[in-house]
Amino acid sequence: MLDDATPEASAALPHCMWCSAALPSDHETVCPSCGATLIGETDSQVPGVTAIDAEAIVRAARSVKPRQRSRLMSWISGEYEPEEEPAPPGSLAPPPPNVRREMLRLELAAEVANLQAEAGAIAAEEAVDAGTTIAETDAGAALAAVDESTRSEAAQALEARPEATPEPTLDGAPAGEELPPA
Repeated sequence: MLDDATPEASAALPHCMWCSAALPSDHETVCPSCGATLIGETDSQVPGVTAIDAEAIVRAARSVKPRQRSRLMSWISGEYEPEEEPAPPGSLAPPPPNVRREMLRLELAAEVANLQAEAGAIAAEEAVDAGTTIAETDAGAALAAVDESTRSEAAQALEARPEATPEPTLDGAPAGEELPPA
């Protein structure tokens, strides 16, 4: 079997580098199968790919100032840096005591409302499990008692509150009063 092999059969046939089709000779310039150029100019230079693009370097050197982008496009792309102004004096000071007191009151009221909602949910679950109304469950009765005591405490606090004094205006006179003619 090895004796039957000829040197022509063992020689590698040229193939197209693009479609791998067998070529009739080594000197083909165009592939007969796919039409690709097999032998091209060897000394051609493509700027930016096989050679340095001198024009691009000159253009980059000329444009010292970058092109101004619109503020909207900069904001959308995340490159927007807002012009920062210093904070006015006193704007970063802690709030006055009456504002802090109101903030704490609102925080406590929100916490009470959250806990009451939780208790209501527990009462509802017990009522569903027992097949009764919420008022007939132990948790529902406790919730109703808490609601009633909260209402009575709020009413007592409103009755005990002294009359609010009007806050002074910018000119020093209490709100609602007119200054005497000068």
